Amino acid sequence: MSQSSISYAIEGNEPITVELRPGITTLGAARDNDIALVSPGVAEYHARLIYTADDCWVMSLDHPEGTLLNQVRLRPNARYPLRNGDTLRIGAYFVRYQQTPGDDDDLKKLVRDISGEGTAPRQPRALPPEVVSRLAQAGRTPGGPSSRLPARRLRGNQAPQRPELAWWTGERSSYLQHLPPIYQNDDFIGRFLLIFESILGPIEGMIDHIHYYFDPRLIPEALLSWLALWVDLALNENWPLEKRRALVANVTELYRWRGTRRGMIEYLRLYTDVTPQIIEPDPPEQPRREGALPPHVFKVILEVPDPATVDRKLVEAIIQADKPAHTSYVLEIRAIAGDAG
Repeated sequence: MSQSSISYAIEGNEPITVELRPGITTLGAARDNDIALVSPGVAEYHARLIYTADDCWVMSLDHPEGTLLNQVRLRPNARYPLRNGDTLRIGAYFVRYQQTPGDDDDLKKLVRDISGEGTAPRQPRALPPEVVSRLAQAGRTPGGPSSRLPARRLRGNQAPQRPELAWWTGERSSYLQHLPPIYQNDDFIGRFLLIFESILGPIEGMIDHIHYYFDPRLIPEALLSWLALWVDLALNENWPLEKRRALVANVTELYRWRGTRRGMIEYLRLYTDVTPQIIEPDPPEQPRREGALPPHVFKVILEVPDPATVDRKLVEAIIQADKPAHTSYVLEIRAIAGDAG
């Protein structure tokens, strides 16, 4: 069995190599970790290495900083196998796993490659001589924008002329950010993924804003009755839309006070926009006064600017649905005193 080790370093510093021992090796900014990585972007207990006789695994713990394995972000609390030469990015640290102690110069080169330091632009590969000669015969310039070989044509058929990409404005798909870095600067992949983004984009937008479909004040009117069924409420379509929305938004609170004075006042206030008066009968132990309400009968008084605008049958339906089963009521709807002038 070959000995495994890790080398870790911050860009510009000398790498430190540590041999792994069977078991768990902890990495993080806290001093009590097996390997302390003190740097911005490193959590106190950032990751674990699980080393056995046969394998080595890495587990990124649940924290916002995250861990990269070969520049791919790891899901928290999931184990990922490590292979010889794999590189972790933890904050500003580069951590390389190797099955045998490797040359620290390799890690220095890796840090320079990832950070882009001291690297020259990649030169295009030279074409083989036979390809260059064929391009010359076809009147093409190697490396130019029209250096593709002419498409073969079937006998008797004319190849359709390829349309120019005049519609493409240089926009590339945002999905590129989810690909490994080697593909993120590829124009073709950026254009190709635009197809999927144009299809999935509206669906993603709907999912991102799905909570609006469960807000009674924002849900489309056609879905309001459907949402009301979630709280066992049958909406009266004669109610104005805004009052129906307010009822669905407050119905769970109204259920708590159903059959009480407070619950009926709130229910009627939602519909009429005025606070009703509710007069209850005197307690049985008190002597009955002249004109007092009989037992189990209460009186509801609604004072509104214009009684003709209030649907009496609808108000009675609200009271009937919300009152205690053994009681009766008297409803009086009148104009606000002194409002006629």
